[in-house]
Amino acid sequence: MLPCEKSPCFTLPTLDNKPYLAIAFDGCFYYLTMPNDKNIYQFDRKFCLKCKIKAHKIFNGLCYDSLEKCFWATEGTRHNVIYKLNEKMQEIDCIKFENIRHNYRQILGISYDCARNILLLAFHDAIHEISKTGKSKVYIKLCPHVLAVASIAPYIAIAINDGENQRILFYKDNELVKTEIIPSIYLIRAIVFNPCEPCLVILATKHCRYPRILFCCVNFDVECCHNKLCGKKCKPHSHGCGDKCNIIDSIAKMETALSHILNAEGEKLQKAVEIAENVDELLETNQSIHKTLMLATQLEQVLYAKLQATTELDCNDYEYEYECKDE
Repeated sequence: MLPCEKSPCFTLPTLDNKPYLAIAFDGCFYYLTMPNDKNIYQFDRKFCLKCKIKAHKIFNGLCYDSLEKCFWATEGTRHNVIYKLNEKMQEIDCIKFENIRHNYRQILGISYDCARNILLLAFHDAIHEISKTGKSKVYIKLCPHVLAVASIAPYIAIAINDGENQRILFYKDNELVKTEIIPSIYLIRAIVFNPCEPCLVILATKHCRYPRILFCCVNFDVECCHNKLCGKKCKPHSHGCGDKCNIIDSIAKMETALSHILNAEGEKLQKAVEIAENVDELLETNQSIHKTLMLATQLEQVLYAKLQATTELDCNDYEYEYECKDE
């Protein structure tokens, strides 16, 4: 399996080579979770780390609901609950679904099917459909070990490990339509569909340790609901480092404006010396320039205090909010 005209492997920044567990995409950013970590890490489309968002639980599964503009998440300790999160990753509701009877009840992956407005859950030996009212139904049973699931409506991508190879299976109406083999040096953690490329984004680890991103082209005709994620403009509104950059930028712009004002006052004085007919005219011009300089000095004091205030902003731990507006 080779990714679509991109580098075959993309290295993710991480802490102490800890693996990531889950990945979601909302059309603006990717969101990744780590084991034993309540933070959710936000990346831009080029997988540059933007920030971390504090959550109240450790989530091992995450997906984005383009209809309700929310996230759905699962945690490792509760196997029959799906949590609903707002765009700030705050818990606002949950779905308790019917008990699923099979050998391995741990939820290994979650995805939102925008065409049918349902959730897909990956278990060890099956993919289940979960309605938002909590009703569950088996979509397909698989003997190999299931690793992850992603909706590419009307298709479903399922990552499996059959003991010899890792594969991505593409199904439509319970019919297998395509298979991609993943190199054995990578262990698949989660998968998500990015309709903006379009491609399947594979979250993996190299040698079971180093986090990587792989890309797999999707050449299927997909449902138009996926386009809701792509026609968006993302406007970040940040706290912490983002605010610090904005403040410093505003100070720089004010300093530039002041430099132009002071330069104009200097030219005014030179011109006054050339054309003044008496001392009174020069004194009048001097008084006007002195008033402008006093106001500029006061503004410089304000700007200095503003610059000092930026040192109190913490860059290492802050929340990040954003708006996604349709074009």
